[in-house]
Amino acid sequence: MDFSRPDNARLINRLKTLLAIREKKNMTRAELSRELLINKVSVSEIVDTLIKEGLVKESGKLTIDSGRPATLLDIDVRAGKVIGLVIREKGCLIAASDLKGKILRLERFPRGKTPDELKENLKSSLERILRNENVRIYGAVVVSDEDAEDIAASLPFESICIRETEAQVLAEQRRCSEELDGMLFLHISDEISAYYEGKELREFSHLRVGTDKACTCGAVGCIGAYFSGNAFKEEMERIYDKVLSAREILSCEEGRAMIEKNLKMLAISISQAAEVLGAKSAMLIGEYSNLEDEAYAHLNEMTISLLPSWKNDFVVYKSIAGDGGAIEGACHKALDHFFYKKQLLESLKVLELY
Repeated sequence: MDFSRPDNARLINRLKTLLAIREKKNMTRAELSRELLINKVSVSEIVDTLIKEGLVKESGKLTIDSGRPATLLDIDVRAGKVIGLVIREKGCLIAASDLKGKILRLERFPRGKTPDELKENLKSSLERILRNENVRIYGAVVVSDEDAEDIAASLPFESICIRETEAQVLAEQRRCSEELDGMLFLHISDEISAYYEGKELREFSHLRVGTDKACTCGAVGCIGAYFSGNAFKEEMERIYDKVLSAREILSCEEGRAMIEKNLKMLAISISQAAEVLGAKSAMLIGEYSNLEDEAYAHLNEMTISLLPSWKNDFVVYKSIAGDGGAIEGACHKALDHFFYKKQLLESLKVLELY
């Protein structure tokens, strides 16, 4: 992009203004000018244009000790929607979100037995959640750990695909009011993977933590062989002759005992990753993050005991977004990518450093 061109400069300032209004909430024109380092006249022109287009609205007045009351600004959520979609082996989710990330409609639908059935079921669900709607759909995000490009291409608007770990992390980041820099996210579903500083670390599942369990990679002792949904399901079937879902494993006495037994292996993997990456804390996300508080206390004790003394403030946190994290994250990613274009703005910040 040629930033010397006036049209491009105006586009960037427009995007910065939209994102600031969303992130900071109830900002005035003067606050936007100070925050974005754009002169007041230009900010007023941008805001007036966004109001005329129906993307921003005046939401009230801010009383100031001296001078006229300042006008507060907010995103006008009526201007459009984005779609989030989660494709899993056993059931799918679809949601419509407003321009501030609030999920307005959510529906579960069956995957079906074939790709064509999946597309038909998706089409029917999409029609239902958008019924009687006459607003712009800015785009959609498909969350899947499979190749979902064909599903994305079948949608009637722009779409991209991301993996479930990224979607879950996005939901946690949006929900948490504190900075999450330096946090290691561990996504524990059928497989186990890690996410750190914007990157998924799929090799995490092959960290060696034991000596007696074979992994799908052919090695022995990988964390994925001890602490993943597939590992839990296999052990429940082998020992108790039961085929259970994640929710059933977490709620039954045998399942909780099995998970508790393998917590030490998880603590070893967290301590290894924390030392290598320099992580300050960790958070469990995904289906198997819904452990009891006692399990988290035990996990924290073991993890700290394995870390050097200068990392004794390390904490393993429980997911905030919970089971709905993937669909929330899909909608936030759709907003960031198609409407606020957050990735473009972040890349510009990097360029401004050089």
